[in-house]
Amino acid sequence: MEPNKIRIPDKLTPPIKFAEVQPQLYRGAYPRPVNYRYLETLQLKTMVALLPQPVTLESDASLFSFCAKNQINLIHVECDGKTKDKGKKRGIPIDHDSVIRVLEILLDKQHNPIFIFCNNGGQVTSLIVACLRKLGFWNSVSIFNEFVNYSSTVNHNDRYFIESFKAKLKLPIVENRVDWIWNGLSKKVIDNHPFITFIEHDQELQEDAIDLKSN
Repeated sequence: MEPNKIRIPDKLTPPIKFAEVQPQLYRGAYPRPVNYRYLETLQLKTMVALLPQPVTLESDASLFSFCAKNQINLIHVECDGKTKDKGKKRGIPIDHDSVIRVLEILLDKQHNPIFIFCNNGGQVTSLIVACLRKLGFWNSVSIFNEFVNYSSTVNHNDRYFIESFKAKLKLPIVENRVDWIWNGLSKKVIDNHPFITFIEHDQELQEDAIDLKSN
């Protein structure tokens, strides 16, 4: 009589350069079929694709179908595909407004759990995370140390983009705001952020009402 065969489950393989940025927020490189089983364990609600072209049924039927099957909202944020992710002179492949758009998505926990990725998990994703860290009052040394862990180098253009980044962000209502972004900080400290101007949900409604009256 043959002994009972024990089936060893298939190995779970995360995407290249995968990491948890914050609770229910993950980063990495472009997911391949070998990564799908691992991603399923995260029960993702959203993926943000930082790519030159959107993921479609025609461009990548496998990933497109995976997102559809798992009811994952796949959001495309356009990046410059001509910018090489190498060398001291590499440019910045994502613009200021696109970074703001991604940050506003990341701050809204209705999108969680969320996975953000670029082609190789390097420069583009690192720029987003660096601006997110700046939003969270990280110092420059910590921001750039994390950056080089995933992008191997940080050049003058990267540094300038991050250090000069300032934004006017629309915040979700408090109930929908991620818990980790300013955990433990007073409202006074947050309201006096040195680089970011915040538009609260109520303030945005008031400004819209003023615009309607003026029209």
